[in-house]
Amino acid sequence: MVAKVIRDREGGAVVYGKFGTGKTTLMRRLYSEMRDFPDQFQVGVIENAGHCPTEFQLAGEIIESFGAKSTHNDRKGRYDQVKELLFENYHRKITSILLIDEAQELPAKVLESLRGYLNFETSDEKILQIILFALPTITRKLAYAKTLRNRLWRTELKEMTRAELTEMLRWRFTQAGGKVFPFEESAVNYLFDLTQGHPRNSCGLAQLALEVAALGTGRITKEVIIQVQQKRFLED
Repeated sequence: MVAKVIRDREGGAVVYGKFGTGKTTLMRRLYSEMRDFPDQFQVGVIENAGHCPTEFQLAGEIIESFGAKSTHNDRKGRYDQVKELLFENYHRKITSILLIDEAQELPAKVLESLRGYLNFETSDEKILQIILFALPTITRKLAYAKTLRNRLWRTELKEMTRAELTEMLRWRFTQAGGKVFPFEESAVNYLFDLTQGHPRNSCGLAQLALEVAALGTGRITKEVIIQVQQKRFLED
């Protein structure tokens, strides 16, 4: 859904989920992939929306996230500066994308002000794509920012299924240069029972299991998962 919003220049999206479901990881991956194409994308990142308690500070953070310096000491001046930066990118055929993490920290009034930035558009498309990453509490705040909420596509990140957990473990193992997948089926089953597919918990225990297995046969059995489960706190 996020890729569709960016590709079709539809304006805004919100990605939300509980702690450890991969919101920040997804944001960083998006940023990493798009920054390799500076002739196509300019990506601004606000890593902690808690640093933007007012519309004035939010505008300043947006300007700085796009590599510029604020030249105004009032909200309207900064707002107009953002508009100028975005239209400059548009005329250079560069897509402007703003990624905001911990978006649930934005006060409702500041959250609502993002609607103004989505109003920057041509007759065909939005010139700024805004992707919010947040805890589920963002849905309550959006109830007080209805004009913004009605413009956002939404995606909820949930726990993985048993099949998705296996796929994730295989992918991460391959990305790290691994050749022979070391997790026995009984180990994956027990890992899933322990974590219920929670991404961060699953990855944390899997990493510990790999370290333990490296000192032994290299295989990860159910017994290895049992051995490491006491070494890490699991998130609810």
